[in-house]
Amino acid sequence: MRRILISTAIIALATAPAFAVSKNKFAEDMALPAGASVKVDVVLSPDMIHRADNLPEKLSDRSGSRGLNNGFGGNGFYGMRELDNLRGDMADEMITDLSKAGYAVTVAGAYTLRVTIDDARPNRPTMGQLSKQPSLSFRSIARGGARMTSELIDPAGNVVGTSQYGWYDSFLDDYPKGTWSEAKRAFSRYASKTAKTIGN
Repeated sequence: MRRILISTAIIALATAPAFAVSKNKFAEDMALPAGASVKVDVVLSPDMIHRADNLPEKLSDRSGSRGLNNGFGGNGFYGMRELDNLRGDMADEMITDLSKAGYAVTVAGAYTLRVTIDDARPNRPTMGQLSKQPSLSFRSIARGGARMTSELIDPAGNVVGTSQYGWYDSFLDDYPKGTWSEAKRAFSRYASKTAKTIGN
């Protein structure tokens, strides 16, 4: 009986799709030709745009009201200026790492790497959150991090590969951090992993 169960498990693993991994693990199937020119385009998911001036639509994403381990924020009311700055931070990380890997990163690149920030959570309140919740202060803390997905688009406009990655604090601590420290760490890790694997 044990042999049958083991055989069944092996068959199930062998037939699982290659991208069947946790949405917070790095997974990538992009192939950018060596030395190709590429444009980096960073966008916000519709959910992130909504959260600039609102709480998340899904109640399960509103972490602030479910206990001290989740932190303060409710994950909304970030302010669009904050999110635009995050887009710039993600773009800078990706441009730097792709350039170091030997790719020509330019606004007129033949290929486009479109990075979507699907989720981002601050370690400290943003100005928008402070204005909405008078009980908060700059000393308030939460678990930060971010999750991203990307599409590699060829010169003909076809999507020829995708990737995904997410990383978050595992616990609250009062170690001095900026507003978006862990989200920026996630950006840095994603850019580094992408630059190392995109040409393979």
